[in-house]
Amino acid sequence: MILTKLKLENFKKYRFFEISFDLGLIGIIGKNGSGKSTIFEAILFALYGELKNKGDKEVVRNANALEKDIVSVELEFEIEETIYKIVREFRGKTLSANAKLYKNEELITTGAKEVTIAIVNLTKMSKDAFMHTLFASQKELTSLSNSKPEDRKKMIRKLLGLEKIDFVEKELIEKSRELKREIDAFKEVLLSSEDITIKKENIVEQTVQKEEFLKDIDKQSLVLDELNKKVFIIKQELEQLTKTKEQKQILKARCEILTNSISSHQKTQEKLQNELNALYTKQEELKGLQTIKQEYITLHETLKEQDKLKEYSLRKDGLLLEQKELREQYTKAKDSIKVLEFETKEHLELVEKEKELDNSIEKYKLLLTNKELDEKRLIQEIAGEEKLIADIKKKIENITILGKESNCPTCTRPLLDEYDSVIFSLEQIVIKVENEKIDISKEQLANIKEEKEKLEEIQKANIKEHFEISKKINLIENKKRDLQALKEHFEKVTQKGVKNKEELAKLEIYNYDKNLHEELLLKQKELKSKYEYILSLETMLKRVDSIKEELKTSILNQDKYNLELLQKDLEYKAINYDEVKHKEKLKEFDEVQKQKDSLVTLINDLKVKIATIQGQIKTIQESLQNNETQLKKVQTKKDDLNDYEKIKINLAEFKTKLNSKVAPRISDIASNMFAQITKGKYQHIEVSNEFDFYIYDEGKKYPIERFSGGEIDLANLVLRIAISKTLSELSGANSVEFLAFDEVFGSQDDSRRMEILEAFHTIKEQYRQIFLISHEVEIKEMFERVVEV
Repeated sequence: MILTKLKLENFKKYRFFEISFDLGLIGIIGKNGSGKSTIFEAILFALYGELKNKGDKEVVRNANALEKDIVSVELEFEIEETIYKIVREFRGKTLSANAKLYKNEELITTGAKEVTIAIVNLTKMSKDAFMHTLFASQKELTSLSNSKPEDRKKMIRKLLGLEKIDFVEKELIEKSRELKREIDAFKEVLLSSEDITIKKENIVEQTVQKEEFLKDIDKQSLVLDELNKKVFIIKQELEQLTKTKEQKQILKARCEILTNSISSHQKTQEKLQNELNALYTKQEELKGLQTIKQEYITLHETLKEQDKLKEYSLRKDGLLLEQKELREQYTKAKDSIKVLEFETKEHLELVEKEKELDNSIEKYKLLLTNKELDEKRLIQEIAGEEKLIADIKKKIENITILGKESNCPTCTRPLLDEYDSVIFSLEQIVIKVENEKIDISKEQLANIKEEKEKLEEIQKANIKEHFEISKKINLIENKKRDLQALKEHFEKVTQKGVKNKEELAKLEIYNYDKNLHEELLLKQKELKSKYEYILSLETMLKRVDSIKEELKTSILNQDKYNLELLQKDLEYKAINYDEVKHKEKLKEFDEVQKQKDSLVTLINDLKVKIATIQGQIKTIQESLQNNETQLKKVQTKKDDLNDYEKIKINLAEFKTKLNSKVAPRISDIASNMFAQITKGKYQHIEVSNEFDFYIYDEGKKYPIERFSGGEIDLANLVLRIAISKTLSELSGANSVEFLAFDEVFGSQDDSRRMEILEAFHTIKEQYRQIFLISHEVEIKEMFERVVEV
């Protein structure tokens, strides 16, 4: 298996990345954090759908990618001249996984789990085996070099997968201990043979007593059967007597109800006839009042029309009053608009003047800023010159104190005869600086301050004028807003006046007579009480038909009840019921029932005793049965313990055989490569069955720690490669033809790095591809091919 191409999209550090892999020794070079290791993490992810360290799958998405963006890893590789391609994708907010596997461009498998299974079958390696076989990190090589012998052994056993056997062996030992503890615990709860004999004898005794109770129950049950027959006969006779009594009581109650109903109907008929006679009288009275009803209705309709005319009249008066107010508002608004238009006519002129002043203020502001900068510069220059004078005067003072024997402050030679000339020279410098530079600078500073004051006066005047104009503009703009509001109000008043005028024209056709309206209202008031009385009579007379119907129905019901009363009275007299006989039978039934209840209680007591005996027998039997079950469990655990002991022995033999096979093979592969790398200086590396490392030097073997750091690094390198080859052979994955090393140079110096690179060049013929990841940019010339990231 060799790698040919990798394509990433939104995977971890990479938004988009594509790389083709050549054969030979390939350097993956880049600074720390550039994404070198991510390339091989992507390869592992493409093959097995998992990162190196399992965790939240959200970390695979690039930080700058959107939720809708696809996360994609595409890997091409070759096995035995067949081209395979894997495409793994994550989509959506939840990163739903999907995968496809192609063989020579033909799709052969889909689905994330299905593709992973196909890769395991194809490479004959799981994810962990693939990592341990084909990938080596600086940490692994450093651990091989620096770890204590025991830690190194653990690491190699982990790489070879032997720690799983160790884990199984440890589990077997723990299981054996646990089984022994459980077997010892069972001994505490099992019954002795004497306890078992006593429990069995107790069961026999309890069974005999139970049989005696059963015989007694059978005897008493015969007596109970006779009593039950007698109770049944008496009960039938009582039921017949009770039924006869109930029939007679029901007929008597029905006769009483019918008598009461007939009496009630007679009273109702009298009441209805009286009410009907009164209504006939009211009917005659209503006929004489019909003319008053008609007069009231006609008057009511006339008053409706008068109410409408009154409404029109009030609306007309309101509109006339509103029109008067609108005319006043119209005149006032028109005059106010003229005044405001005159007061706001200079608005544009003032706005232009305000803009001119804004420009002037900005202009003078810039001039003042420049003058301030010039002023600061001159002040700094004067301060510098004054400091220079102070320093020179200090020198003159120091030289004067020292005398002629002092050194020149410039050339450091003794002054001697030049003492006076040096002091004179320094004094001339002071005078020249004070008279020429400082005086000129102070004069310039005074001129600038004068110019600055003039500019500030002009600026103040501009700002003051600007303030006054801004105030006028704000006042005019307020008046303009008032003008606009007034114009809108004027328009509304005009429209309202026109609308009112149109409505008044329509109302002119209506005339309202207030006196007539009041006369009609007075007349309606006089007739209202009579009209309401007529309505009450009409409502009352509506009951005539319903009363007639009620009277008719009551008479029919009374006739029906009279007939039914006659029939029920005959039925009541025909029933023959003997109350004395009924009481005697009840007394006889109570006596027999008491005898029966006493016998039932006796039988139930016997049954309770039998149930108690059965419970005791069952408890003893369950105890014996449980003891038997526990004995079987103990035997099962003993059998399991024997099986575990056999497995432990077989596993120990398997470990011995496996170590004896693996260690020599690692030793052979490592020895051949080490001899080749060291050009025959060291012929053999020995790997013991316990994975201790030794190097032979001139026929003698020495621990690996005895040699130099560079030799140990090379030895660890060939040992790691030998472990990878051995793992490939054990898993049957001989088709894998590449290795990858991550930062194997570590902190080695230049000479060691060169030794390791030369070693890789020496053994590269044994693999079609060897990848070296490094942040050492300066070594890229040592590789046949380089990929920079």
